[in-house]
Amino acid sequence: MERLSVKIVEGPFAGLDAELVAVDGPRLTARLSILDRETTIELHRDQVERPEDLPGPWHEEEDDERVRAELRERTVAQYDDLAHIEKFGFFLERADLPGQDPAQEWDAYLALCPEVDAGVRRRKAAALAAFDQEIAPLPAAEARRRVAADPVRWLPAEAAMKERRSRCPGLDGPTPEERLRAAIFGGPDPAPSVWERAHHRRATARSAAELRDYAAWKAANRSPDEHERLRSAAAAQAERERAAIEARVTRDWGFRLPDSIFRFRTFLLSLCPAGKQALYDLELSPFGIMDLFGDPHRRCRDGIDVRVHGRYYRDPPEFLTFMHGGTDGLHFGLWYDDGRTCTGVASYYNNDGGGVGLPSGTPLEAVRDRLEWRWRDLSSEDGDPADPLDPDVVVPRHRLRLLREVLTTFETGDRDEHGEDYHDARGHSPELLEHGDPDRLQTLDGGGALAGGSTLIEGDTAITGDTTIERGRQRPWDDYDFCTTLRKELTGDPAARAARVAEALRRCAAGSPADALALGRDLHWISAGDPAREAQANELLTTASRALGRDNLAAIAEAHHRHRDLPQVHVLEGT
Repeated sequence: MERLSVKIVEGPFAGLDAELVAVDGPRLTARLSILDRETTIELHRDQVERPEDLPGPWHEEEDDERVRAELRERTVAQYDDLAHIEKFGFFLERADLPGQDPAQEWDAYLALCPEVDAGVRRRKAAALAAFDQEIAPLPAAEARRRVAADPVRWLPAEAAMKERRSRCPGLDGPTPEERLRAAIFGGPDPAPSVWERAHHRRATARSAAELRDYAAWKAANRSPDEHERLRSAAAAQAERERAAIEARVTRDWGFRLPDSIFRFRTFLLSLCPAGKQALYDLELSPFGIMDLFGDPHRRCRDGIDVRVHGRYYRDPPEFLTFMHGGTDGLHFGLWYDDGRTCTGVASYYNNDGGGVGLPSGTPLEAVRDRLEWRWRDLSSEDGDPADPLDPDVVVPRHRLRLLREVLTTFETGDRDEHGEDYHDARGHSPELLEHGDPDRLQTLDGGGALAGGSTLIEGDTAITGDTTIERGRQRPWDDYDFCTTLRKELTGDPAARAARVAEALRRCAAGSPADALALGRDLHWISAGDPAREAQANELLTTASRALGRDNLAAIAEAHHRHRDLPQVHVLEGT
């Protein structure tokens, strides 16, 4: 192949020139120089300027009909992109103008959008009609040449961007090579490009308008007086309920309820209709232990133990449900390792994969976590509404913002991040991700077993002689190899499983209950309706829990074992 230079127009190397090395249908191999060193990269024809001039067919065997269809689809996409480019031009033209009222600037932008969209639609309809008459009858190669020869008509977005770059050479800012040189050799950060300044101006205008609109929406949906009235009444009711609820839970479950569950209750009671709708939008609803608030003396249906209310088939004894999550049996529970004190919140999808995860946080932190994931889903990459003109996006964002405002008066008020930024800032520590929880034995349910007295070997790979199954520290994520191997062993060979159970019980009787607790949790998690695994899990859990002084967890395990075949987890009277 003769030496041929191409200009890259899309991808991380956009703006650079490269030497074409090989062509394989739509795939290209090119060589370029970065920091005075040559490197070879792979490209697609669409990533370079004037791909129709390159040697060889786009496909090994040209299919005229397919090529024409692809060209037409590309023209459609180009006009769709053109609408975005022309609307963004509003901010490009103002990137360096003196500041004005950002919210009013956003209003002016919104007023312009329908006009731009209508104009592009007209041009698009005319272009497609002309395409069907002029381009569709042509052979593939000629059709491609004709489209490339008139980009303003057939590839308007590319033509518009080329024209903008010709008028504004610094539109995209430093080249990839210039940025790379700055990162390697130091020096000041490059100044924001015109494009970046326009994006910032757009984001500022959008944020100002949303906050203005939110303030008007909130005034119509929740007045300050109403907020104070609801909050005061909620606090008073939660305080009146507290003693009776604490007594009921202590008597029947043996658990001490944390203060955080009463803040959660107060938060729920303080929500106005818009806040309740926001919680509904998140598919969150109080459940399980929360069903006793308001009527702490509520009874179960005849013959059913109250300790299984809200208890799903795979719930470990340490798990006390307080909230339902709507989809695939998602539910949230307070976690009681020692049978007395809550050590955090866990959650999982009963009807889907994944474990309960390491317990952490509070009920309101669990709500905030879900809220910020939803905020991310309703946002674009820069945090603005995914579609700022769609009331089905804007109004739910208003409701979420209101819910966040209420929630942060109870907890997480020091956390200013929203959406993806919130989760990036609040993730697990690198130490925990890499080495796991130093106090918890790895279990198939992902929550880890706090066995007491178990000592990790230096590192994070095994536990000293307490367990016959080699277990590492429990991490926040499921160890695929460990889970797959152990699940296969425990479900595939009943005799081997029985031997494991017998040895774990022997060790427990000898004063080492870790193996029985962890194996009991494993078998409880993977019982899957098998009577033998259910019985073995129950024996292990009750024996280990009593050996550890957690008699209430043993009683919960026994109650659950008696009722694991219930068709539903609502067992209180009136449900």
